[in-house]
Amino acid sequence: MPARNHIDLVGKTLRVLEALSEQEHGAGLKDVAGRVGLVKSSVFRILFTLREMGYVEQAEPNGAYRLSVKVAGLALRSRRPTLISLARPHLMWLRDQLREPAWLAELRRGDVVLVDMADEGSHRLRLSFDIGDRCPYHATAVGKAVAAYLPRAELEAALGKGKLPRYTLRTIRTRAAFQAELETVRRLGYAVNEEETVPGAVLVGAPVFDANGRAFAALSVSAPTPRCSPEKRRAMIGAVKQAGVAVSRDLARAGFVAG
Repeated sequence: MPARNHIDLVGKTLRVLEALSEQEHGAGLKDVAGRVGLVKSSVFRILFTLREMGYVEQAEPNGAYRLSVKVAGLALRSRRPTLISLARPHLMWLRDQLREPAWLAELRRGDVVLVDMADEGSHRLRLSFDIGDRCPYHATAVGKAVAAYLPRAELEAALGKGKLPRYTLRTIRTRAAFQAELETVRRLGYAVNEEETVPGAVLVGAPVFDANGRAFAALSVSAPTPRCSPEKRRAMIGAVKQAGVAVSRDLARAGFVAG
């Protein structure tokens, strides 16, 4: 089966591209044919097609062939920055600044999902979440931070029908109360999960915007209530807002647009 799936022409084309990549100033038809072990007529047709598609160029009609910038563009696009790669330095800064775990969540197919974390392992008492965990819109700091900026119809579709699920006695249960909470998030620029998913845990989150200004992700930091003094809470709010702005700025500079 593997042999039947092999496309010989694709292999020949890639060999031609590899041969040209080894020649800084390009190579003539005869030279390329010799390097790849093919007859000149076959190599000419391959080079002609690649030139027509913009992957190979010639300085003059019968001159040497060389790779074009379009080939380099393919490599650059394959190394395009991701949300995680751009946010990770700020996530680590958040952890180091507060000496508490920091979290990154992203909107994926209608759910807010944890996609990265920077753990703080020096505390015995700390929260434990997993990458891939869903973050309910109405009960988590990252969920609220994203929900506050979603179009109303999109948010209502994501919430579905019926009552909002309860996780603790402090979980928001009505849609009216949730909408009021989102207005507060937009006004203050951050969201709080005050023991709404885990008893004894406080989390503060801030939205992350892509290059088009769409809120599609959020950062948060968590702390057990025994360590969350008023001073610590103020520090958490300030640091999370600062990190959210910094990640959004880097996304804008990179031209990152959420899919």
